[in-house]
Amino acid sequence: MRALLLSWEATSLQFVAAHVVALVAAAAVERAWPQALRIGNVAPDLVLVLVACIGITRGRLAGYAAGLLGGFLLAASGEGSFAAVLVALMVVGLLAGLVRGRVFADHVLVAPVIALLATLLASLIELIVSPPSEFVPWLAEVARLMLCNAIISPLSYLYARAVSRRWPPRAET
Repeated sequence: MRALLLSWEATSLQFVAAHVVALVAAAAVERAWPQALRIGNVAPDLVLVLVACIGITRGRLAGYAAGLLGGFLLAASGEGSFAAVLVALMVVGLLAGLVRGRVFADHVLVAPVIALLATLLASLIELIVSPPSEFVPWLAEVARLMLCNAIISPLSYLYARAVSRRWPPRAET
């Protein structure tokens, strides 16, 4: 019994480590995104998409935790308002986790839809917490961001799904 418990703890630590490394890498790549690959001077929000994909592949607790870590990483890098970024990512991770197991939630084509909805939700939360000075340019930027996030979302989803399958959740007894 003890060996089984230790084995599970090591497995869950590997699962957490895989997501922590992915979130740190996503935050770094997001900040260093090349200008030539931007759409309308907007880079994709890799951390947001990865948080949503972790939530949809593993559940609300993992999505919430990924949102918390991703929010701290982005806020520490100076991206937007600390409260807005943190709350937006935690809400996105939690809501994506609630969708897990629903119709089509385990198909790779759901990733662009989840990315679009996550971007819209996070943008609305940021709009409420720290409104922009001009609304129309902000709206155009959100539309470009939604496009960027939808394009890169299948890769994030495939990664999150592979990690979730590699280290499946422990069966409740």
